Amino acid sequence: MKKWLFRIVWIPVLAVAVLFLVANRTLVPISLDPFRPDNPAMSTPALPLWFWLMGMLFVGVALGAAGQWLSGREARAQARDNRRELRAVKKELAAYEARHPKAAPEEDPAEPLKLEATNI
Repeated sequence: MKKWLFRIVWIPVLAVAVLFLVANRTLVPISLDPFRPDNPAMSTPALPLWFWLMGMLFVGVALGAAGQWLSGREARAQARDNRRELRAVKKELAAYEARHPKAAPEEDPAEPLKLEATNI
């Protein structure tokens, strides 16, 4: 169901986007001077409009991905600390079991406990 919904929504959106990009092939310089639009002090070379639109889309996606990555740095640091602590505890447990072989549990912890029925 999700695959069909994805296709029903995104195929028309992508088709409209491709038609828009093909229809806007005229060369457009981007002006960075709001005070003199006829003779800007700073402007970009004249490139097709689709180039500027796709470039801004890629820049937006890259900035969003960078923001997401930066916002997760605390969680990654916590996970790294947890992995280090887990390794240290496993090493300590192995050393303890090597010193005290009888202290190791004899039962398999993955096996469920067996309960016996009693009559009251």
